[in-house]
Amino acid sequence: MREKIRGERAVWVAAAAIFLFSSLSFMPASRAEAGAAAHAVVNEVSVDSIVGTGGTDDDWIELYNPTGEAVSLDGWSIQKASASGSSLSRQALSGQIPAKSHFLIVRNGSSTSQALKDAADVLASDSFSLSNNNIVYLVNDNNNITGASDANIVDLVGFGTAAIFEGAAAAPAIPEGKSIARLANGEDTDQNAADFAVSDNPTPEGAVLTKDNEIIGTVYLTITPEAEPVKNISSTGADISFTVNAAGQAAVKYGLDAAYASSTNPENVVANVKKTLSLSGLQCGKTYHYAVYAENVGATENDQTEDAIFTTLPCGIAVHSLAMTRTGAKANNKYADGWSWKFNITVWDARETSLKMKFNQWSGPAALNAGGNMQFSVDNGASWLDIAANGAYPAAGANIGAIDQSAEAGRQVEILVRMKVPAGTAAGTYNSGYGILTE
Repeated sequence: MREKIRGERAVWVAAAAIFLFSSLSFMPASRAEAGAAAHAVVNEVSVDSIVGTGGTDDDWIELYNPTGEAVSLDGWSIQKASASGSSLSRQALSGQIPAKSHFLIVRNGSSTSQALKDAADVLASDSFSLSNNNIVYLVNDNNNITGASDANIVDLVGFGTAAIFEGAAAAPAIPEGKSIARLANGEDTDQNAADFAVSDNPTPEGAVLTKDNEIIGTVYLTITPEAEPVKNISSTGADISFTVNAAGQAAVKYGLDAAYASSTNPENVVANVKKTLSLSGLQCGKTYHYAVYAENVGATENDQTEDAIFTTLPCGIAVHSLAMTRTGAKANNKYADGWSWKFNITVWDARETSLKMKFNQWSGPAALNAGGNMQFSVDNGASWLDIAANGAYPAAGANIGAIDQSAEAGRQVEILVRMKVPAGTAAGTYNSGYGILTE
């Protein structure tokens, strides 16, 4: 898009080309609608007092603010000139144009429609009358402009046979009872002929339009995060849920800081229907920043949520408690008379659903094999897996996919371990080491 810079404009003056190109820049998504100017513009003009055609005093100029912030018009003016650029008239402005909203300037003539006057944000002097082939200037001060290249001109529109206009040609002439309006609110390519077309149904709108005791306003595209916006947090992923009040597309921007180095692919959203986008490939135990971005169909309006954070689950396994539930054993080769333990652990990555254990050879008064003498269970003893060899995990693990002992983060698992002591094992105290593996 072309962004106007004060003092740099592209206009034709009396058919002589004067090209002063403004710099090209991409507007941030939160500042203006896609394809729109970065400043207030003259958005629609109506001339309904054309001499000899039975018109009235219903002359009006509608402004539009396509940016994401209100624009103050205090100290600004609207100015108009005849087709040649002479006979300048000026009307002081005040108030503000809300973000992505209109502002209506209406001539306060004796025969001006009362409905138009009621809708006006500013009532211009009766002498501020428009006629065909005028040039309209939006100016950020209240002094007469010095010419078409005046640095204080924010926007200008020449129509009909006006000698001054933006781009290659003037906007169309305005038929009685009709208007010229931008093809899209606030869209400005610095080409009056291309940006404006005749509207058979004029729509004068102000910052607050009143009609028949109604108050009319605009609801902008809005993203609403769910009450619990981040769910299913794991070591490597998370789900982000939200709704958008307009159909279009949405994506989640995310990263280890608010620069958001990554983004999900854009996906279609339906108005006011919950949408969930999944993040994957994250690092475990890290705090991530994220924001949801959405735009409507046609990308003419967008919204982005404020920066928010979540933290992925830690890596691996956490052992919270280990208790020996049977501390003495008989050397009779029976599990019922052997040692037993209870482990309480958290498996952080929910994708890991297989659990294995290994035990080293026991040392003490004599060597004591773990292999062939130890078993573990993850289902409270309903089934047991054998430890087949010292210091080695079994080939197949226990399925923990359906096990979660609490609502806390991660998968909470209780492991029971038991050991039989072979007959003839020397009496005394023994010790060993263990390992837990999830896949």
